[in-house]
Amino acid sequence: MLQVSESQVRLGLAAPDKTEAIRIAGRAMVDSGLIEPGYIDSMLGREAVSGTYLGSGIAIPHGLPEARDLVRRTGVVVVQFPRGVDWGGGEPARLVVGIAAKSDEHIAVLQRLTGVLGDPAEAERLGNTSDPRAIMAVLNGEAPTAPVDKSVAVPIDGDSIAVAAPSPHGLHARPATALVEVAKRFRAEIAVRHGGTTANAKSLISLLRLGASGGQPLTVTASGEDAAAALQAIRAAFAAGLDEPVAAAAPAEEPAPRAAPADLDYDGRVIAGISASPGVSTGPVWKFQREELTVAETAPDPEAQHRRLDQALAAAAADLRNLHEAFWKKAGAAKAAIFKAHQELLDDPEMVVEAHALIDRGKSAGWAWRAVYEERAGTLAQLADPLLAGRAADLSDVGRRVLRLLAVVTESVAALPDHPVILLAEDLEPSDTAKLDPAKVLGLCTAGGGATSHTAIIARSLDIPAVVAAGPSVLDLENGRAAILDGDGGVLVADPSERDRGRAAEARVKVGERREAERLDRYKPAITTDGKRVEVAANISDPAEAVQAVEAGGEGVGLMRTEFLFLQRDLPPDEEEQFAAYRTMVRAMNGLPIILRTLDIGGDKNVPYLRMPAEGNPFLGVRGIRLCFEREDLFRTQLRAMLRASVEGPVRIMYPMIATPAELERAKAITEAVRRELDVPPVELGIMIEVPSAVMMADRLAREVSFFSIGTNDLTQYVLAMDRLHPVLAPQADGLHPAVLRMVERTVDAARRAGIWVGACGGVAGDPAGAVLLSGLGVAELSVAIPAIPSVKARLRAIAMADAERTAREALDCADAAEVRALVRHRFADAGGVS
Repeated sequence: MLQVSESQVRLGLAAPDKTEAIRIAGRAMVDSGLIEPGYIDSMLGREAVSGTYLGSGIAIPHGLPEARDLVRRTGVVVVQFPRGVDWGGGEPARLVVGIAAKSDEHIAVLQRLTGVLGDPAEAERLGNTSDPRAIMAVLNGEAPTAPVDKSVAVPIDGDSIAVAAPSPHGLHARPATALVEVAKRFRAEIAVRHGGTTANAKSLISLLRLGASGGQPLTVTASGEDAAAALQAIRAAFAAGLDEPVAAAAPAEEPAPRAAPADLDYDGRVIAGISASPGVSTGPVWKFQREELTVAETAPDPEAQHRRLDQALAAAAADLRNLHEAFWKKAGAAKAAIFKAHQELLDDPEMVVEAHALIDRGKSAGWAWRAVYEERAGTLAQLADPLLAGRAADLSDVGRRVLRLLAVVTESVAALPDHPVILLAEDLEPSDTAKLDPAKVLGLCTAGGGATSHTAIIARSLDIPAVVAAGPSVLDLENGRAAILDGDGGVLVADPSERDRGRAAEARVKVGERREAERLDRYKPAITTDGKRVEVAANISDPAEAVQAVEAGGEGVGLMRTEFLFLQRDLPPDEEEQFAAYRTMVRAMNGLPIILRTLDIGGDKNVPYLRMPAEGNPFLGVRGIRLCFEREDLFRTQLRAMLRASVEGPVRIMYPMIATPAELERAKAITEAVRRELDVPPVELGIMIEVPSAVMMADRLAREVSFFSIGTNDLTQYVLAMDRLHPVLAPQADGLHPAVLRMVERTVDAARRAGIWVGACGGVAGDPAGAVLLSGLGVAELSVAIPAIPSVKARLRAIAMADAERTAREALDCADAAEVRALVRHRFADAGGVS
């Protein structure tokens, strides 16, 4: 059992701040042979992620998971600071226990330490003792500690779930803290039982007392009005690893990757990863090489370095704006939004403040900036949730963009060969991927990344097969080595046999034939085998996409996002600019209907010149139609431009985020006043169904409009109360959850009784299973991304509406989205890849 020796206890020291205290503890750990010196930086990095102060004057600094290879052996050191060191929030730490952990041996020491936490007098004594043996006696289990708080030792009655302590290191401080954070979001009493011991899930001290090692069984019990929701959230938190590194998770269902082929029996060396973009390619591999940037560590003039950093940040922001506009034209507004998000990363005040603080300590601008962004990117890359881990590449991309402007020496990138290649990389950054020429790149295979990363999304938009998270072994392949990239199966096959090449060629032919058949039939209506028609329209974001929508077989535009006119600028567009854009799109549709949605800004979309106040929860604040009312001048100008364009063709106007009949009444009154001013014919008016109140009031709302359009993305997060970007809950925010489908059913029923039609324009409409279920529930129009139009139409032509209706009714009685998807897969296994 791990023991603390006298040489591992340092008494009577002082430190001016937490950083220096951690460095002192780290040096003591180095002297004790526990860690390599580099581990100290990781201990400081851990503090930036989550505080390590436990309470009662005790802190337990330790490193990040990726630095465990710098641990020589498992152990702890104790450094006493009798005068205390501020550990944040005015909390003084007097005992700093530095932890080096290769295994879970240290948990026993921590268990004994929690006894001190439960006894403030004992903690005070140890924080001021001059006898190292007093500390050793407690941590080595030779002295009694405070009794367990009775409030956390009594089991509770309620529903239970079985989980396992995170592997490989068990329920120690970090995962226990993550569990406490989840538990505290609920009012229910929540207990965790391990063996014969029960702990309060809202108490870190209580959880640490359990001493649960990696993989050991735990029982979580909850009692109270929100107990069921609490258990569901806790199950998801354990599945995500409780902030511990876990095996690569399956990609989220949205967007759903293509299913792997049934037979992956390759002769060559198979390197397995995750499917990120479908397709199969054969050719030589080539390792992507990014430039190497070198910076001096120190600089003599801090003021000059401050200016250099500010100038580099401003120049990088301008570069990102240009890249956004260029990629917008290449792949559409939705994909270009990635680079808008990168601009937001540059505005992170904590990063900028920390970099300037390092400059004040004598570091150069380049060294300071690199230290800050690499530490944060490394932390993100280790997070268990694939959505957050995927953001590491984004942050690295932004960081290097600034660093290029600060580097002293820059080595150029090695150019790609003249012939097409399968590109290998550690983890391509989004701007790297955006610049790729599909004619020269047969496919992408990365050691890291995830299927939900921005890079994967761009690869799909450029129709480049891609496999991610294949592990570092892909980088061992030398340039020019023959390979097959199977984006459908999620594997890279090195040194393929002739049989492998033949199978790959056959797969390419089949995919090509299917796509060609869908392309040739793209103008055919989506009429099911029993004669029921579903319209398939396009979601678009700029005038150029209107032409593409028609060419792809779209039967109209079900959602025109007008926000593109308001973003990336210093002033709002005037009436003439908007009118010209809307008229261009209406004319491009050549008589097909187009739905123009009024300005939908707020929530995750922000426009600086609107000077919107900061909101604690912008998704529940001034967004959509509420913003239009706040800025009625902008609303009236947009309505004038839309109504003028309606003279050119069939225009429908749609209001976003309508929550009450009063909001609809006000929007219609303003629209009618503008229409009378212009003296133009009336147009069809509709609303987005995105919030539960609109569903519950659908019968009243349906009397006042010509159509509904269900925005499944927002409706899902509002119905399930799950932020689609939440690190734990996002994978569960599936639009095919029965609760969401029941909302769709209720909306369609109200619309039918009022004699109006219902469309859907969220991500579920383009999902293979979603297209079937929405149609089966009575949704008459599916508005999807342009590339998906031919395949969605082909899918609907392959099924009977009666089967879709029967399956939809059964889906309403399922327990969760996974059960719904399994039902659809089983029912339509032979209907064009419905999954």
